[in-house]
Parts: sequence; structure tokens; C-alpha cells
Amino acid sequence: MWTTRQLADELGVDPHRISKIAQRRRWRRWEGEWLFTAEQADEIRRTIRAYDEHVPVAAWTCTVEGCETPAKVRGMCNAHYRRVSRHGSTERRDGSDWQRSKTHCPNNHEYTPENTYRFADGRRRCRACRLERASQQGAREEARGDDAVKNSPELGAVRQAGRAEARPGPV
Repeated sequence: MWTTRQLADELGVDPHRISKIAQRRRWRRWEGEWLFTAEQADEIRRTIRAYDEHVPVAAWTCTVEGCETPAKVRGMCNAHYRRVSRHGSTERRDGSDWQRSKTHCPNNHEYTPENTYRFADGRRRCRACRLERASQQGAREEARGDDAVKNSPELGAVRQAGRAEARPGPV
């Protein structure tokens, strides 16, 4: 009798691969563990060798240089595939690389040096969108008459009094 681990070590494969073969053949587990007869072990060996002859080893691993992870999608491992789909390259960057790869804002204005506000922490904002928002807000305030209220002397006096009350005095 052979166990999954013994066959995996003998054939140099992952034990899950052997378990999958046994599941497809609908073989039964004995007390929760796979135990294989000589005939079953020979069939597993034949299956794995036949597959290995037809599929080159390069098809199993990621095509990115230096990565030995099994390939899942389009010849790449999951991590490299996600990285390519986000920013078009397999180079490793920090977590904001998918934001930097964007060339246009959500309103389809291009991020150019003339049209981009840059913050010290690396963030960026579209200048055209910001100007549009400011003009829309100004139009709303004008329609409501907020400019007259903001610039009224009574409101200024109320604000000054509120600030004076909020400041702590000498202790």
C-alpha cells in the first residue's frame, strides 16, 4: 500500500496532483487518507508520466524570468497576471502603481503637467475638473445669494465673537 505522500515524493510532484487523480477515478479513501494498491499506484505513475511527456515543463511555470510559480493564466502566475492587467508590466512597484498608470481622469481629461495638481505625498488631481467644480459651486452660491450673506458685516461680527469664545484664556 502506498500513501499520497510516498507517491508524490517518488514522482517528484505535488501530493494534491495525486489526490486529484484518485478523485477523478472515484477511488475510496481508507479512514480519511488515500491508500493505494499496487495497481492503483502503477496507474497513477502511468498517468503522470504520460501527461509529463505531452506537456513541456515550461508550460507549468510562469513565463516571467526568475518566477518558478505554476502558471495559471496566459503563461503567468496569478500575481504577475494581475500586475500586467493593472498597469501593463510585470515590474514590481508599490501599491499605488495602478493609479499612476492612469493617463486620464474619470472625466476623460488627460493628465498632463499643465492639467495636473501634484501633492507632496504623490497624489494628483485634474486641474480642469477642479476648475469646473469651483465654477459650479460659485454658480450655486450666486443663485442662492450666499455671497451677500457671507460678506455681511453682521455675520463677520458673529464669527469674530465665536472665535473669541472658543479661545481659552490665561489660566
